[in-house]
Amino acid sequence: SEIAFMQDFKKSEAKQRLFGDVRAGKVRFLIGSSDTMGTGVNAQLRLKALHHLDVPWLPSQIEQREGRIVRQGNQHDEVDIFAYATEGSLDATMWQNNERKARFIAAALSGDTSIRRLEDLGEGQANQFAMAKAIASGDQRLMQKAGLEADIARLERLRAAHIDDQHAVRRQIRDAEREIEYSTRRIGEIGQDIERLIPTAGEAFAMTVMDRAYDERKLAGRALMKEILTLVQLQQEGETVIAAIGGFDLEYAGERFGRDGYRYSTMLMRTGATQEIELPVTVTPHGAVSRLEHALSGFEEEWERYRHRLADARRRLASYRSREGGEFAFAGELADKRRQLAQVEKALATDVEGIGEAVAA
Repeated sequence: SEIAFMQDFKKSEAKQRLFGDVRAGKVRFLIGSSDTMGTGVNAQLRLKALHHLDVPWLPSQIEQREGRIVRQGNQHDEVDIFAYATEGSLDATMWQNNERKARFIAAALSGDTSIRRLEDLGEGQANQFAMAKAIASGDQRLMQKAGLEADIARLERLRAAHIDDQHAVRRQIRDAEREIEYSTRRIGEIGQDIERLIPTAGEAFAMTVMDRAYDERKLAGRALMKEILTLVQLQQEGETVIAAIGGFDLEYAGERFGRDGYRYSTMLMRTGATQEIELPVTVTPHGAVSRLEHALSGFEEEWERYRHRLADARRRLASYRSREGGEFAFAGELADKRRQLAQVEKALATDVEGIGEAVAA
């Protein structure tokens, strides 16, 4: 037969034979459900048309159906997809709901900040049942009520996103102001360091270790590392200035912790801040001096970096302030929708009361 029903093929081997017959053109019409003809169906070679005979609840089910024909391996350049619905019926509304869900999901995947949560989405079964009830009743006011409730929910999400955005803007303003204050201070402090810096490049090298002056890097480095090793062996605690280079002191800080633990750091004493220079006991004398001179040579670059940070923070602050205190763009529409919903609910409630009085009479 050229017509096959997917539910008649239960076992994997039978399904694969069926798919082979479809690809070969022996079976020309294959009928099945979203579950039986979804993932795993590989029969697209000769498929020309897909017919949606009913309406799924979810866009993902539509995507699975259409994915059987719109896929790589189909020999046709174009395929036809047909969908059926009776105007004014539940079918028509379900297609409308699927469109709304698909747009909502697409907005979420695009990073739309108005989307706060996904609930596999009717928006929940309650809204779908409300729509079904409205259609079955034939009362257009119920349809209007369901539509207004959906619109209000969407606008409430937008309003919540606007409130969140305003909170974020105020937080970003505070962050930018703190960055401006800090960068301004550091620019001034680094400027002072640059002014007091004594060059040590080439023959101008000079350094003191424990108050003894050196003009050779190797000897200075050897004395420095010997002093550090001694302090480590003694497990010296507290802060001690052990050297000076380029107009800046080098401080050793040791600390015991736990039962037998000990750690230390070596800090270049800068204006308004300290800069750690890693000098483990394994570093060579020449390597120790190189690390110190490298730190001194980075002042200009550090100063420029903070100037860029300051300029960037000022730009961000101006941008954030332009967004601060903005009104919710859809406030009027939200208020209007709420007013309309209240009127519809009042009219429906009046009808219910009238029916109750008539029954009582």
